[in-house]
Amino acid sequence: MADLNKIKEKIAKMSEVALGMWRTTHQAFMEHDMDLLEKVLEDENRLNNSEKEIVSELVAFVRETQDLEKKNQAVLFTDIVGDLEMIGDYCKDILERVQIKIEERLLFSEEAVVEYGELYKKTEDALEEINRALVKDSFLAVGEVLKKQEHIDSLVDEYRKKHNERMITGSCSPMACNMYLNMLDFTAAVYYHTKKIAKNLLKIK
Repeated sequence: MADLNKIKEKIAKMSEVALGMWRTTHQAFMEHDMDLLEKVLEDENRLNNSEKEIVSELVAFVRETQDLEKKNQAVLFTDIVGDLEMIGDYCKDILERVQIKIEERLLFSEEAVVEYGELYKKTEDALEEINRALVKDSFLAVGEVLKKQEHIDSLVDEYRKKHNERMITGSCSPMACNMYLNMLDFTAAVYYHTKKIAKNLLKIK
């Protein structure tokens, strides 16, 4: 029978990869470093392969175990693994916009960079809490992720409005504005999946 503890160790490593992707994606954005793109793509492949392997092991565990509590845990972990893989997908989506920004030499205003940095940091903090909980195999602390959760949708709406206003006044080009708005939406999606992981971890006893 598959060992659930060993599977959890693999999930913790998967969360480390996802967190690393998130940080590297932002580094590429801030530094205009095309060399970092390849690393993120390699990590995305690692996440995709990990998801397939871990889900297969979890499914096998669910079918084999007679322990109802552990069976329920495994089902929750399956959902968590899917969310981690989705976070990797959104990192890639953001990275594609960063690549276009670099290649087309699109400029974001200083205000836009600051606003995106704030949204990025809120998401990074939540991802760090999730990663720490998975590595320690102790999940009560992730409740802080939900207690401290920002109204990201409202924040994104506010930033979208401000950026559209900057486009109208000519401080941002329409193409750069579109790239920026995409990045806001994808970052909000990463935050959403991070909160979803926190909620599932709190269900695990």
